[in-house]
Amino acid sequence: DDLLGRRPDGPAVTHWDDLVSTALLGTRRRRFDPGTLPAAVRPLVPDEPEAGLLTAAAVLATYRRAGRVPARLDARPAAAERDERPLVGPLARRRLPRLPPELLPEWLDAVRERGLRVPPEHLPALADAARTRPALRTPLANAAGPAGAWLGEHNPAWAFLVSAVPGAVGDEAWEYGNALQRRDWLRRTLATDPQAARAALAATWAGEPAGARADFLAVLGEHLDAGDEPFLEAALDDRAAPVREAAAQLLARLPGSRLAGRMRERAARLVRADGAALAVTPPGLDDTALVRDVGGRQAPATRSPADLLRAVVAATPLEHWTPYGAPADVVARSVRGFERGVLHAGWAEAAARQGDARWGAAVLGAIDPAAVDGSITGVLRHLPAAVQGSAIALLARRLPPQAMASAVGQLPAPWSAELGTAVLDWLSTQPGNRGLGAAARATGVRVPRACLRHPVAMG
Repeated sequence: DDLLGRRPDGPAVTHWDDLVSTALLGTRRRRFDPGTLPAAVRPLVPDEPEAGLLTAAAVLATYRRAGRVPARLDARPAAAERDERPLVGPLARRRLPRLPPELLPEWLDAVRERGLRVPPEHLPALADAARTRPALRTPLANAAGPAGAWLGEHNPAWAFLVSAVPGAVGDEAWEYGNALQRRDWLRRTLATDPQAARAALAATWAGEPAGARADFLAVLGEHLDAGDEPFLEAALDDRAAPVREAAAQLLARLPGSRLAGRMRERAARLVRADGAALAVTPPGLDDTALVRDVGGRQAPATRSPADLLRAVVAATPLEHWTPYGAPADVVARSVRGFERGVLHAGWAEAAARQGDARWGAAVLGAIDPAAVDGSITGVLRHLPAAVQGSAIALLARRLPPQAMASAVGQLPAPWSAELGTAVLDWLSTQPGNRGLGAAARATGVRVPRACLRHPVAMG
């Protein structure tokens, strides 16, 4: 055994972890075995459970500080495959250590798109950074190439670097791969053999961790099909809130689903025409069936009537509102019995889910410019990408600069080229306005490179 208890002929065991586990559970529930300790420590530990545990902890703490003989490799590991891509230029290499963390994914994507490679001496630091920043993992894995795969194979903490290399992850990835490899396998197989992918997902679903279940639903959403409805309906009863919410959002994207039908019935009860206005009846907090359908569980008190109403409108097929008039006419109606902005936020989210640009533009055109921290930011986050550019141009004409800056700062990445161009055009009309610094910084991070007339070279 070495100092940490790693045995050459067996799985990795850590003596200290065994002591901690026994101390937490108590010696009555888990008996401590001195025989598992290093040979130099065993004679010093008495046989009594409590005294032995405390003595072993004291002796082992000193033993761990004493050092150990470095491990010797039986053979040198094989070198990584040769990467024929040229290195990034010297300027890019010098800038890399000084790049803000939020710009690293874009920098790595640019490296990959231009057929270049990351300086290998920087890969360990980037891999360590990606361990705690999941958004960095895929860009780094895609750009690192064979050197990254070699590092991932020799350090389990960097295993996410293996998945992007052709041939490194085969058909066994779903059963034996890490989280990134399994997600990539599911994405690829949904595109090439959707029946096999869905069968594999259903077979392992009950044993997957909650985070993995939510991730897999996000991947499934990229290939959503009407046949997924029974699977998603069952996921509405999942024990994890992120899984329930993801399932509810995906079901709302299926206009013919049973959930969409239930939401249409609720929308008809909650929102009715009252002359030229819309009369709203607030949903009851004791409606557990409604709470379930919007991704909640038996805890309706955690939601407000406004949350439930917005969720109903967001999950209702937009064609339900056709008898009330054209989209612009519907959103222009006055509202009685409830805040008008809640309906607008629900329609905006429905427009994004269902890809309806007419409804998105109609909602934006009816928004009160004073509602910057409510309706405007909500609509901008949910508008279809195709109309985001024109939406920014419209808002720039209606809002004061500070309110516009607040709205821009709320826009999530990735930005479309149309959106990026519209924001840059607006910023160019505000020279010297120091109050727009936050919006300018957000734009610098999120604007697509395609929006720039003179992209900076990678060398």
